[in-house]
Amino acid sequence: MADVHLGYGWALRRRGQLGPVGDDLVCRKLMETVDELDPTSIVFLGDLVHAPKPAPEERAAVENTVRALAERAEVIVVLGNHDRGLVRDFPSLPATVCRQWEGGGITAVHGDQALPTADHVVIGHLHPALGVIDHAGASHKMPIFVTGVELTLLPAFSPLAAGCNVRDGIAVRPTDAQVLAASGKRVVALGPLTRFSHRTESRRS
Repeated sequence: MADVHLGYGWALRRRGQLGPVGDDLVCRKLMETVDELDPTSIVFLGDLVHAPKPAPEERAAVENTVRALAERAEVIVVLGNHDRGLVRDFPSLPATVCRQWEGGGITAVHGDQALPTADHVVIGHLHPALGVIDHAGASHKMPIFVTGVELTLLPAFSPLAAGCNVRDGIAVRPTDAQVLAASGKRVVALGPLTRFSHRTESRRS
């Protein structure tokens, strides 16, 4: 899972923005996913938390969530750009912290730095989404997976993290990229990325 951004609402409040905290929704989604899949390992592909130097309530929410997950499976945290204070702020977190994880034939990194050379790399960071318009004429961003021969981009796990509309182009474009949407337990193949993107940069940075 990528870009969970625990503590997002608390971090905004510390900046004077009085919106809803919303972490309960993210935590419930995490536990429902673990209940369904019953994994032996849980790998977070960066941005587990939203901001450093958490407030007491924010710290407790993050620690309680990770502890609950660690009771079910091994927890691995691949550091992302938002996790710059994670080791200092959460020294007792029951998780293995690393810059890169390998397993199951994939190499997992956050995606904010140069990508490693590997058979298949999985990244987060870019928050891929597809702009859609519903029957009422309202526009939405639908989180999507973008996957190709050597690279897969995961959507942000947090429903509070705005997506990057692939119709406007994405910085990293997998070879032979396909777009998949996930809603509940359904995964729907939407076709090649070129069907939706107006401009893309075909590079791995």
